[in-house]
Amino acid sequence: MKTKNAAVVPWHSPAEVMDMIYDVREPGCESVGYALLRPRSRQSVNHVMAVFGSKLAPFKPEADAPRTPCGLPVTARDHRLILAQGAPDTPLWRLLEDYDSNVRPHQRLLAAILTIKGEYDMPSHDLLDMASAYAAVHLAGGRRLSTMAVLHVPGDGLSTARQHVHLCVLARQHLPSGWAGEHPDLVDTAHQLWADEISAFRTGWSRITAAA
Repeated sequence: MKTKNAAVVPWHSPAEVMDMIYDVREPGCESVGYALLRPRSRQSVNHVMAVFGSKLAPFKPEADAPRTPCGLPVTARDHRLILAQGAPDTPLWRLLEDYDSNVRPHQRLLAAILTIKGEYDMPSHDLLDMASAYAAVHLAGGRRLSTMAVLHVPGDGLSTARQHVHLCVLARQHLPSGWAGEHPDLVDTAHQLWADEISAFRTGWSRITAAA
């Protein structure tokens, strides 16, 4: 069911989104992408609704495109919302709208995007399961960060690029009382930290699933 709000969210192409974010590229961390969304870029004001919404729709949505229960158009293969431990149950649209409306004048970061790449012979659902489990343990649980996991399968758009999951992480800790401060691990010098943590989790996850 379409909502009035969903109709006014403009679609941004992947190239436009890249202009909004700062892509951190630390040598030796190529297995995990890491990008930061700041409140301003190139003299324009950024919003998580625009960037997260565009990650949900990597291909321009048609009028009859599937939508989330809260009305956002979806052309990605799949997605999940992983709320911070203890945070109130909130639909995605309302979560992003509330976050954007509570950006503080001195806030330095809106969100981070961690990109986890899959292998060509790895089932898409296995990749999304692993990435979502990582988010539940290390982001929602360990850091109290709410995250949207989005599965992109470039082959859906006739590309030969590898499938991947974007973990779109809201930078402020999400507590039962509301939004708190930005997490200190979400800085431009932390690419190695995230790459190492995700690599270790993938290794452990492979052992768990192999033994199941």
